[in-house]
Amino acid sequence: MNPYEQSGSKKEQVQRMFDGIAPRYDLLNRTLSFGIDRRWRKKLVGGLRTGAPTRILDIATGTGDVAFAAARACPGAKITGLDLSEGMLAVARRRATAAGVENRIEFLQGEAERLPFADGSFDAVTASFGVRNFHDIPAGLSEMARVLASGGGLYILEFSTPGNRLFGALYRWYFHRVLPVVGGLISKDTKAYGYLPSSVDEFPAPNEFCGMIAGAGFRRCRARRLTNGVAFLYTAFKE
Repeated sequence: MNPYEQSGSKKEQVQRMFDGIAPRYDLLNRTLSFGIDRRWRKKLVGGLRTGAPTRILDIATGTGDVAFAAARACPGAKITGLDLSEGMLAVARRRATAAGVENRIEFLQGEAERLPFADGSFDAVTASFGVRNFHDIPAGLSEMARVLASGGGLYILEFSTPGNRLFGALYRWYFHRVLPVVGGLISKDTKAYGYLPSSVDEFPAPNEFCGMIAGAGFRRCRARRLTNGVAFLYTAFKE
């Protein structure tokens, strides 16, 4: 699905959407997730640290949350953050300068389906809540495999729908009724926060997504349930 009911590809609409909400994006993430998103990213980075990568690519980097966390967890690593939205990247670059890590973290504009890197350029690839925005998920996963060195790790955080009946009903009420209203009021873009729950509803189930990851050339795919299934952490390794 597309964020807006207007002409233009999904890629163009997603880019426009994130450019528009970039100034309030971090505030909205913390507010709407009650800060739980930080714990999820900490689990991703914990797995990343175990592999001790020295070259890390963070796709759909946004304002750089995972890139900065990876820099702290892997002090010897060079991190590249890539995103469609120049608005989000502008925030990330300001954060890097303020933190004094601009020599270790590079932020580039680009799309996941056509990564501007040579084969085997990275030891690890991460993506946090961005894969569902790809206009071609299998192509994006194949590109991730291409730029990974043999044995390199893939770490993906993505939303899901809880299976527990009671918790799932409460979550769906919040996700479909409360979140779009609050997000729209703060961001001034009601469509953007209406798109979020709809895009999660359309995202493949964990077992199906693991199948897509395997089909792209990865092995040992594991889907780890977080917060009763509100999100999943997917890990896999290039063959």
